[in-house]
Amino acid sequence: MNPKSAGSAAGSMNVKSTSGSTGSSFAMASDMGEAEAEMSGSGYVKGPTQKLIIDTFDIPTHLTRREKVSDLRVTYAKYLAIQDVARRLTQMEVARTWTHKKPTLEDIVEVFMSRSGYFNRPHKLFPKLHVIPDMKKWLENGDDAPADAEVWGERRPSFKSLKEILAAYETSGRKKKEKMTNREKKKQKADSASESSEEIVKGKGKAKAKAKKGASKKASSSKSRQDNN
Repeated sequence: MNPKSAGSAAGSMNVKSTSGSTGSSFAMASDMGEAEAEMSGSGYVKGPTQKLIIDTFDIPTHLTRREKVSDLRVTYAKYLAIQDVARRLTQMEVARTWTHKKPTLEDIVEVFMSRSGYFNRPHKLFPKLHVIPDMKKWLENGDDAPADAEVWGERRPSFKSLKEILAAYETSGRKKKEKMTNREKKKQKADSASESSEEIVKGKGKAKAKAKKGASKKASSSKSRQDNN
């Protein structure tokens, strides 16, 4: 296993800024060394655990930088990298190739962003992206990425807009589920009523058959007595 390939999935993504500016700080960050980034005031001084993770998994520098205004696509790349590192660490621990104390999820998160930044937004919102058509493609920003308007409509791409869109889909999903549930309840009620009617009809049929059989038996008994006389 080559642990240094952990950052490849996220690192290979095109994480240019939403504005499309070729001179964005995110594009420049990939060419800056960690020390230079920290000297610029936009970097984050990592602890020994974070430095170990960065060195072991060859995390791209631009994913370790912290910006005051988060770019959705960069944050999504960081989110994917966090999941990838956590998965590979578990594999290494099972294979006993990780010889250090296993980092917690929080330790891994701090390589890329603050704990509150991760658990308040990416951790809550990104796992739900599958309900929004083409949102993942937009965030991955590949050659087949849709235009902003196709995914966001008139909204401006942001975590606030993403939260609103997800809420709208969840509300629509609940209403659809409730509608389906009501249909099922009506169907069950109708089926139950039909079964009850069938039982009543069968019950009447049995009563008639029983009465007929009783009458026949009575007539047979009467005829027998007459014959004896």
